[in-house]
Amino acid sequence: MAVVIIVGVGIVTGIAVIFPTIDSLSGSTSSSLTLAEYNELTTGMSYQEVVAILGRGGVEQSRASIAGSTTVMYTWSGSGTANMNAMFQDNRLVTKAQFGLK
Repeated sequence: MAVVIIVGVGIVTGIAVIFPTIDSLSGSTSSSLTLAEYNELTTGMSYQEVVAILGRGGVEQSRASIAGSTTVMYTWSGSGTANMNAMFQDNRLVTKAQFGLK
């Protein structure tokens, strides 16, 4: 059962921002996320290509649609506090960041 708490939804001249549900914040953890996998990710890859490298989907943290373009940020948890995030615009990787991956 998904619990949805609407923190805010804004629609202003074609801009829609959707905040994640409580369920999507919990995420899954796995010690299999590595720096080597992170380093394989390159700008322009599709979300499906990233999932194939990492071995699992990310947890959607935010989604915004502006003027026909959609931007989505996902996070992946690793061992302990290690994690990474990736931002996709129109299903193409545009930026990534990591903390503590080995």
